[in-house]
Amino acid sequence: MQTSLFRRSALLVENHARQELLYRDVLAANGFDVFSTKSPMESLLQLKASKTDIFIINTEVAGETFLEKFLLKVRSDQANDTMPIIGLSLYSCDQKTRIKNYLDSILTKPVSTDTFIEKIFKCLEHRCGKVE
Repeated sequence: MQTSLFRRSALLVENHARQELLYRDVLAANGFDVFSTKSPMESLLQLKASKTDIFIINTEVAGETFLEKFLLKVRSDQANDTMPIIGLSLYSCDQKTRIKNYLDSILTKPVSTDTFIEKIFKCLEHRCGKVE
């Protein structure tokens, strides 16, 4: 696993306690300050309160129509224009047709911790330039 010399922040929206704990631990071990919420609406407050380097959301926390509008709102905020958004889903990307255009990547659960953190660093590198 890769560690960074500089702390980054991650916002995690996950409504399953065990998975949230796992993702939090993996992110923290790789140099992230992690903020987590159980709902997309709570995450909007966190996005406005502080700079977030990466946004990770369980795509089953809300219906796809709501999630599409939510992600459009997040993407349209200029403060978030370089922030990658990663979706975590029980279903393949092909089944997430309404929201996949708003996501930088989507990972299908169960996902290994190595794949999870590799995807995060790849998305950060792609959106924000080279990761330190």
